[in-house]
Amino acid sequence: MTNDSSTPQPTGTNPAGIPVYTFGGLEFVRVPKGKFIMGSKVSIVYDEKPQHEVDIPYDYWIGRFPVNHAQYNEFVRAVGAKHPVDGWSKKRDHPVVYVTWGNTMSYCMWLNELHGSELPEGYQFRLPTEAKWEKAARGQNGNEWPWGIFFDPTRSSCDGASKTTTPIGKYSPRGDSPYGATDMAGNVWEWCHSLYEPYPYKAEDGRED
Repeated sequence: MTNDSSTPQPTGTNPAGIPVYTFGGLEFVRVPKGKFIMGSKVSIVYDEKPQHEVDIPYDYWIGRFPVNHAQYNEFVRAVGAKHPVDGWSKKRDHPVVYVTWGNTMSYCMWLNELHGSELPEGYQFRLPTEAKWEKAARGQNGNEWPWGIFFDPTRSSCDGASKTTTPIGKYSPRGDSPYGATDMAGNVWEWCHSLYEPYPYKAEDGRED
């Protein structure tokens, strides 16, 4: 969610004392404007290099948690669609899976139709760009992980041993990003708005069209 002008007021805090904002029944955390280091320094994945500086010139808000099965079911029920996971009710508080990029875009449009009037003027629900997602996940100093530069298996669901997802917030606040975003490493992959393009990230090169 993005806006350049007014700033909403927090509705509470997370266990680490970071302000939490509620819009449309969903919890968000604020990511402050400014420059950050995008990309990975030590990753063996070639398309996370080179590290480079990106400037996001306004504050924005990102979901504190991934959308869970129960929340997504409100959407599919409203539009007359089928939930992508049979037996999802047994994992109501797990992040929803098997959703396409188009599904997520439709979900954001539905949120705007249903709850857009609750937002300050100029705000909208949307997928984050790749740069906004990464800053929210890593912070401004180029962390390799949301919590720092070294991997810690006790801070996220990354080992694959359980062969399933885990409830959202299970590793919070120890596994949270510097801004209080949860599950930004492990559990599930997450969609963003951007097309897949190589680094360095340039918003004006067509990847956000």
